[in-house]
This record gives sequence, C-alpha cells and structure tokens, in this order.
Amino acid sequence: MKSYKLSLLFTFLFVMLIGITQTVNAQTEIRAQAVQLYNEADNLAGNDQYADAIEVFRETLEMARQNELTDIIELVEERLPRLYASRASNAYRTYQSSRTLSSVNDALEYYIESEQVASEFDNTQIAQQAANAIPQLYYVRSILNFRQDNFSDAMSDLDNAINLNANYAAAYYQKGIVQKQMTPDDVDGWMRWYDMAIEVASRVNDNRTLENAQSGASEELIYRAVNLADERRYADAIELLQRVPDYDPDSDESHYRLAEIYNLRANWSDAEASARRALNLHTGGVADKAKIYFELGTALKGQGNFTAACSAFESARYGNFTEPANHELQFELKCAGHTP
Repeated sequence: MKSYKLSLLFTFLFVMLIGITQTVNAQTEIRAQAVQLYNEADNLAGNDQYADAIEVFRETLEMARQNELTDIIELVEERLPRLYASRASNAYRTYQSSRTLSSVNDALEYYIESEQVASEFDNTQIAQQAANAIPQLYYVRSILNFRQDNFSDAMSDLDNAINLNANYAAAYYQKGIVQKQMTPDDVDGWMRWYDMAIEVASRVNDNRTLENAQSGASEELIYRAVNLADERRYADAIELLQRVPDYDPDSDESHYRLAEIYNLRANWSDAEASARRALNLHTGGVADKAKIYFELGTALKGQGNFTAACSAFESARYGNFTEPANHELQFELKCAGHTP
C-alpha cells in the first residue's frame, strides 16, 4: 500500500514536471517569436519602411502584453513614439524638397499621429515637439492654398494654427493678407488682422512679423487711398492716409499723397502743411523730392505766395516733373530770373 502511494506521488510529480517544462518551453518560444518580430520591425524602420515597421511593432507589443514580456513591452513602448516622430520628420523633409500640397498634407498627418502616439506612451518630449510643429504646418499649408487661390482653405488652416497657438503672430498677419483677397473693399475687415498681428508680435518679440505687419498695413492704406482718390472719393482717401502714421510714423509718401489730394480740393494750407511734412520725412535726394516740391509749389501758388511758389517749382525741376515745373515757372508764375 505504501509503495502504491509512493508510485502515485512520483507519477504526479513527473506529470507536473512535464507541464512546467512544456510551459517554460512555450514561454521561451513565444519570447523568441517576440524578439524575432522586434528585430524585423527594427530592420524595417532602419530602411525607412515606416508603415510596415509600425505594424510589426504593434504586433510585437500585443504579443508581449498577452504574455507579460515586460522587457519587450518597455522596448516597444519606448521605440514606437520615436518611430512615429522619425516618419513625421522624414515627411517634412520631403515637403521641403517638393513644396507641394500633398507632401505638406502627409507631414501634417504624420505629426498629428506622432503627437497622439507620444501621448499614448507618455513621451512628453516627442509630444511637445509634434505639438510645436503642427501649427507651423497649418501655416505652411495656408501659404500653399493661398498661392493657388484657395482662400477659404487658407483661412481655415490659419484658424487651426491660431487655435493651437494663440501667440502665432505670423498667422494673424497672413489672415490679413488672405482676408484682403477675399473682401478687398472691407478695409476694416482685413486691417483688424494686421492690428492683431502687430499686437501679438509686440508681445512675443517677433520683430520680423511686427515690421512686416506695420509696413504691410501702411502700404495697403496708401494703395487703397490712391485708388479712392482716382475715383474722386477724396474724403475716404484722406481718412485712410491719416491712419498711416499709426503704422509708419516716418511715412513721407502718406503726407505727399495728402498734399496731392488737398491741392485737388483747393485746400491750399493743408496741402502746404502736408508737403512740408513729407519733405521733412523724406530721406532721398533732390530728384526724389521733385514730386513733393511740385505739390508744395502748387499749394503756395494757390495761396498767392508766388515768390515761395517759384522757389518750390525750381526744386521740382527733375525727372518727370521737369516740364510741368518749367511751365509753371515760365508761363504761369513768370518767375523772375527763371531759365528753362
């Protein structure tokens, strides 16, 4: 009876040993398969076959999690965010060489995925890198859309960029440019984006955008004012020109254009004041100042100050203003000592 019990015990232990051995062998085989998958994914990644590498790494991770292969889980979870980031960086390099909408679309898609995967695996560094890149890619895509006259798409991209980065001064400036193309007659509509760009750029010390927005606003106001003056909408033109110093206090052109309009309206004193202000601000040579001196001469002539008018017209005798100035000197004012 005792020998029978011992035999039964040995049989039970033998079966257990076989089971344990089989389990160990199975675990060893699964680990080997997981390692093989990991190495396969690593080789694919090394050859820039990102989609295939990601798929195999995901398969490796699933196997490792199911079988509690902690070391392999940690390896894959550390590697996957870097792989998504590499794919995104490679896509951006492709965009830089091709500059196409399709290439920037790929880069944007991959950076969005990179941020999501980095967050999934708690890689804050890669997540932040992607988060910084995404608004810039929306901005880049808006530029490409703008160049293809896709103004609505460009505006939508800029809205996305600003929603992700409220301090993106260049995006506000670009919104002004796009809005100007969409609604050219709504000056206040697109000027508010220039103003926003200036406010944000000043706050974040983005001097390049600050200068671009200020000069852009100034040039646009002058351009629109000239067009309005050509349409004889003088009051509207004056209103725009009087806004220019808010953006460019040293703009001689705005004061010259004001002098031009005031002369057309026979508002001689204001024309003289504007012309003199333009001359004070102008940094070019005497030939460049000819047009301003011509307006000054016209204003002085209108006020009956003929001696001063003769002097101004003498200074206007350069380039395209030579003949008109000579005419004023010789035939209109009959200035003493004038030699054509």
